Amino acid sequence: MDSQLTLVNPTPPVTLTFSTDSMNNATLFAGARPAYAISTQLQGSTTEIRKAGTAELVARIARREILPNTIVFPDVNGGREIKLSKWLRRCKQPDGLRVHVIDTEVGQCLLRQHRIYRLALFTEFDLETPVAHWDRVDGQSPLSLVLYSGTENFHPQIIAAFIIEELRMRMAEKADTVAQGRAAATGTPLASLGHGAH
Repeated sequence: MDSQLTLVNPTPPVTLTFSTDSMNNATLFAGARPAYAISTQLQGSTTEIRKAGTAELVARIARREILPNTIVFPDVNGGREIKLSKWLRRCKQPDGLRVHVIDTEVGQCLLRQHRIYRLALFTEFDLETPVAHWDRVDGQSPLSLVLYSGTENFHPQIIAAFIIEELRMRMAEKADTVAQGRAAATGTPLASLGHGAH
């Protein structure tokens, strides 16, 4: 009977909507209520995620030029700094798809690009049904992060993983656009760009 109740009345997902189309500086709203604030120093070296309207830090991402990039969650790992590459681990699946893996209280979660959601997070136990994903009604509407039931205790980790990977994707897409623009302007085949630079 309990399982039937769960199926009939599932906990609705939490949707966090970004105030701006930015992974560096934005307020995340749950409905009309501010839930989290993302802020980045002007030089872009440190991004902090805090509970909106408070000074409570939930995550800090430090990007360094020489030393490894790091991340800190006050409520995880005793609040100790972790190398970003050890927390958000890049790996290749048997089908050749590259994903990022994070360890959570529900086991390993895999963050990967998705043809419908752009970016989606799955548990190791179900690689078909995401537990979190991007959502955008159309190209003009704000970006939203949809988080499903069972993820409540590690929302900060999910938010951090999504903004880190989204920023990487945008930078890669921008580099591709620039390369294509150069190729079009010079009439050079795209595949030959960069030859001789190695």
